[in-house]
Amino acid sequence: MVREARRTHTTLAVLVLDLDRLKSLNDQYGHLTGAEAVRTVGRMIGERLPSDAVACRYGGDEFVIAIPRCTASMAYRVVDGLRRAVQASAPELAGRSFAAGTLSISVGGICASLDGSEPSQAASSSDVEAGETLFRAADAALYRAKARGRNQVCIAQREGEEVSDVLGPVCAARQ
Repeated sequence: MVREARRTHTTLAVLVLDLDRLKSLNDQYGHLTGAEAVRTVGRMIGERLPSDAVACRYGGDEFVIAIPRCTASMAYRVVDGLRRAVQASAPELAGRSFAAGTLSISVGGICASLDGSEPSQAASSSDVEAGETLFRAADAALYRAKARGRNQVCIAQREGEEVSDVLGPVCAARQ
């Protein structure tokens, strides 16, 4: 995706999200409940992403999403819609019904225009480095969302070497 964004001079959004307070859910109701919470969020991600997006589970309760040709405002709309859907869900986890608001996610992301370097047949090290740089920026935005109280979206935008929050100093307040 990095190579294609460079070749076509288009943007790429990289988003990192995780399930808020999964440890508390595990501690209070057991790990099966927590595992089903992660699967529930994973299904919701799959149902709500654009067809050209790619998503994967990255860690215990973390997911990474990449969306080609996606502006910062488009990325925000996609993941804030997902955040709202997760919060509004009243899931059944491990045979137990939970109230709406039990689950929430925090999301950090970066939307960047990549330079148009020549593509190669295999992923070049500069493509890998660019992907890792985008991931680190998205992960940093996730930490900003969590520091602001969780259940929030924080999307940054990179122009050249400058990175700024698209939604201002408070990113997106939860509702």
